[in-house]
Amino acid sequence: MKDIIQERYNIELGEEIYHSGLHGFKGRDGYYILISEPPTTDEEAYEQRSLCEYLMNQGFQNVAIPMFTTEGRLQNSLDNQTFSLIYTPSFETVQEKQGTRLAQLHQLGNDYPYQPQYVTRYGQWKKLWEDKMDAWTTLYKQEWEERPATSYQRLFIETFPYLEGMTENAIQYLQESERDWRYDQTDQGTFTFQRLHPSMLSENIWPHTLLYDHPTRDIAEWMRYKFLENGSEAFGEIQTFLDDYESSRALSVFSWRMIYARLLLPVHLFDSLEGSLGNGDKRNRMAEHSLRDLLHFQDTYEQILHRFFSELSLDVQRVNIPVLDWD
Repeated sequence: MKDIIQERYNIELGEEIYHSGLHGFKGRDGYYILISEPPTTDEEAYEQRSLCEYLMNQGFQNVAIPMFTTEGRLQNSLDNQTFSLIYTPSFETVQEKQGTRLAQLHQLGNDYPYQPQYVTRYGQWKKLWEDKMDAWTTLYKQEWEERPATSYQRLFIETFPYLEGMTENAIQYLQESERDWRYDQTDQGTFTFQRLHPSMLSENIWPHTLLYDHPTRDIAEWMRYKFLENGSEAFGEIQTFLDDYESSRALSVFSWRMIYARLLLPVHLFDSLEGSLGNGDKRNRMAEHSLRDLLHFQDTYEQILHRFFSELSLDVQRVNIPVLDWD
């Protein structure tokens, strides 16, 4: 493998390394990491590389860059597996406050002089959510007809009406929010993560994790993770995160509504299902237990959403932001 990679990329590789689940090689001035991923279009790969180049040229810390092959490709295949070779100068941990670092990333993304065409999700949430629901509705009908059903399939069938209702609420709230005119400069498209995990703000930024979208995509997903991890006790940490973020990028009323709409969408339940049932794995007991745990947590999650604005000291009556009635 090493010889093939050196030939295809015309580089010299040192010893093989494994770091935090990543596999790659030492280089003369950094590390070359093999990132296995589902095939994406060349256009998407080129745009993601451009985003990373821009961040690196602007002095943003810990940005990894995809390497071109000698044929000018960013994606390669080996043993029927698609991969990218990514260069990073180090694996240093960023010590900056996460809210501050995310605000800097979003500001640089706002200043990006081009409009990405292939990795953008900006303004597309409604269609994407509707498409997701349509796909799961089709799967639901298929699973309903299948006999005999596993316990995981039965749990999905029982869960689906709830998923459908939550998603419809999120789409309706989003649709109403998109008509709100109270937005500003910080609501423009920017660099975001496909799905932000808090640890990603302290580690290397990998090109395949980046999109171009509304900044509240990241803020909402950061909050979601904290709520799932710590329940209502997460509000204190979230307030600190928001204070750090808003010290340089204030959130508009429109942004707050977008955050709430995204939190209404039960992404965490879809993720749990997609990792197994969505791939045809109908007997995964671990995934079934994980889904049951998330469903048990939903009562708490709904209470969090009911108290969301008041806990973060936003007067919804004064700024006229609707909140779903969970009673």
